[in-house]
Amino acid sequence: MLGLRIKKANKTTEFTNSSVSKILASGAVGKDILARDHADNAAAVAAGLKAGDLYHTSGALKVVTA
Repeated sequence: MLGLRIKKANKTTEFTNSSVSKILASGAVGKDILARDHADNAAAVAAGLKAGDLYHTSGALKVVTA
């Protein structure tokens, strides 16, 4: 099962759900994402996040799409 797919500069990386869980469980990534609480994709982009960046809305993990 595909957990997350990120395209960057013609490079596609696929992660399994297990891999995503390990990435998110790491202290550095978790603290970084916790600071990125945005109402929606537009608010995340306005805050300077780029396509593929992770953020959350009241704890619901999301990926910037544009």
